[in-house]
Amino acid sequence: MSRPVTLPDYSKPPLNEVVLGVQFSMPRGYQQILAYEVWQLYRDEFPTVEEQPPLVPTFETFGLPSGPQFSFNMTTGAQHDRYWFLSPDKDELIQFQDDRLLHNWRKVGDMSNEYPRFEKMVVRFEHELRTLDKYVSTLASQKLNITQCEISYINHVYPDGPERSLEVSDIFRFAQISGEKPEDFAANFRRTISDASGAPIGRLHSEVQSGVSNLNGQRVFVFTLTARGAPSQPTISGALEFLKVGREMVVNTFTDLTTDSAHDIWGRKP
Repeated sequence: MSRPVTLPDYSKPPLNEVVLGVQFSMPRGYQQILAYEVWQLYRDEFPTVEEQPPLVPTFETFGLPSGPQFSFNMTTGAQHDRYWFLSPDKDELIQFQDDRLLHNWRKVGDMSNEYPRFEKMVVRFEHELRTLDKYVSTLASQKLNITQCEISYINHVYPDGPERSLEVSDIFRFAQISGEKPEDFAANFRRTISDASGAPIGRLHSEVQSGVSNLNGQRVFVFTLTARGAPSQPTISGALEFLKVGREMVVNTFTDLTTDSAHDIWGRKP
């Protein structure tokens, strides 16, 4: 997979973490005790395990009545944990639970580790998905039935540096605020992702939250973009196509929402 030539690119993006993930129907025959066998599939590259609380199922739905929406989690049977399988440097990890597989890349340590780029990351994720798909076929005559896909880019934008002190309006096009500077800032919005026929299949979520970094005590704007929705087919190929399109939407939206001066700081390439 090659990078689209028209896609905006940056030499110093403020990227802190990227997540590729799918949600699927729980495979027949799977029990939590088999999580050890799943770890063995990835153990050579991800030798460390951590247990985490499970993620609740998440679906982008359309056509519901307007007004407040309430979520009820009707669960029967045993609760299944989520597992992190971590690389030796802990900059990459696989998240697995009975209905999810995700792959994270993140900044760690002195934060100098470089993002391996989507093209490499998605190839690895495809291999991990196909490895799991082959495993679940040994439990029953089945394939992974993928119901939702997601790709998230989490950016940490530090407005203060040796030669600058930026405000929210210097970074985000939509935050042109007159008068007194805000003490803090939060904004979120979403838009629909449609298929070729115009039918809604997902949403692109954008969220900005100001705060203070727990690593260095500096001001930071956490800017998260997530594309989530249903693949055209409940297959690995369908999921990969959604992730590819979602990535392009995320990168283009990042560029549309941020200012030219911020692009200069991040080294936007011609």
